[in-house]
Amino acid sequence: MGLFSEQIEFLKEFRENKIHEALKLSISDFGFVLKDFIVNKQLFREGIDGEGKKLRGYARTTIRLKISKGQPVDRTTLHDDEDFVNSIQVDDYQDRFEISSDVAHDKYIIKKYGINVLSPTNENMKDFMEKYFLPKLKQNVDNEFN
Repeated sequence: MGLFSEQIEFLKEFRENKIHEALKLSISDFGFVLKDFIVNKQLFREGIDGEGKKLRGYARTTIRLKISKGQPVDRTTLHDDEDFVNSIQVDDYQDRFEISSDVAHDKYIIKKYGINVLSPTNENMKDFMEKYFLPKLKQNVDNEFN
């Protein structure tokens, strides 16, 4: 055996398994945080998609309706009937995660505003990785050595 064969084997296994495991656990435990980032920080507060682009403005009839409901009209929030934002879900898989919506009219929303309406911004993803993923990854590494 080579001088660093055990360390190399650990790194190979770690890269292939532990990173995915930490991501899966992070999403499983804290996927609701990613949803909150998208629904509240991006859509409601700023009216932006995952690329940070402003969403297309509302039509005049929608603006009148939103004014009558006391909702903001200076940005597109997609909170009109709450069905879309309430249906957003974050699912964890072995090697990835997916953000989707399961309302009947989601395909029209995605067609109109783009698929990035369901994506976190880089800033929000970085925040999630620092606060939730990296601690899980560190925990996995610590567990390997204890």
